[in-house]
Amino acid sequence: MVKPAQPRKPRRPGRPTQSTDADMRTQVLDAAVALFAERGVIATPLRAIATKAGVTPALLHYYFGSKDAMVEALLDERIAPFIAISTAPLQGPTKSPCTTLLAFLEGHMRNIAAHPWLPRLMVREVLSEGGVLRERIVKQFSGAIAKGLVKLIEQAQALGEIRADLDPRLLSLSLVSLAVFPFATAPIWRDVFKAPASRVNADSLIAHTMALVRSALEVKRVKTK
Repeated sequence: MVKPAQPRKPRRPGRPTQSTDADMRTQVLDAAVALFAERGVIATPLRAIATKAGVTPALLHYYFGSKDAMVEALLDERIAPFIAISTAPLQGPTKSPCTTLLAFLEGHMRNIAAHPWLPRLMVREVLSEGGVLRERIVKQFSGAIAKGLVKLIEQAQALGEIRADLDPRLLSLSLVSLAVFPFATAPIWRDVFKAPASRVNADSLIAHTMALVRSALEVKRVKTK
């Protein structure tokens, strides 16, 4: 049984030394990300972030200045790198679009599993009406992902790798949903199905999803030289 993280002891007043400056800033942003995912951006006061990070409110202002600046840091330093990792398979030419599509799906799921805060944050701040991150996420990231997936699916259909009767737009939506939904709703379905994390974990979820998708798409084996 994993013990809950203990609150860090507040740091003494004063600016950190240069050697600990970057680590301390990361610590503060980690705390902000965790609380934003748990409570939502609007419902999380800066003082709560400072308490969780174990720093003084003054030090939090030293690093970020305001909550808006912290949200910008979240987008630039956490969301953008996450999207870059997930979409890496979609960049550049490929010999087998379907194989690339499956690589994206598996990589995206593993990326989500490594960042468990992200599905909760997306539900609160992107999917919910009035979410603070909705406009920015849609404008900066969602369009690129959607266009890349649709293009890849169309290429795979043209080569006979994926069933031609499937709508590329709806299929792209289904694939992203299959990747995100199990992780976003894990606390609920684990309780409903009485499925402990030790038995239904990221590896088993990914293996199941990949098998399901391969079967649904009727993927043909593509021989490459």
